[in-house]
Amino acid sequence: MELAMVMIVLSRVLKYSLNRWFNIIGGAVFTLIQIGTLLDGAFTMHYLFFSIVEISTTLYIGWTAWNWKIPEKA
Repeated sequence: MELAMVMIVLSRVLKYSLNRWFNIIGGAVFTLIQIGTLLDGAFTMHYLFFSIVEISTTLYIGWTAWNWKIPEKA
């Protein structure tokens, strides 16, 4: 949970390319961790719901970071 909070700060202070890779890797890692917790099989329906939301969100973060364009300099 703390890593997700740190990513908010890092996304504001890191340079473009490093920020992009941190978001791609972070999205992939969080997705895999959440999928791994579901493979245990002992979960409630509300846990399944929130896991689906988290997996969707982290996949979207990784996909968005993958498709970022290099910002134009003013």
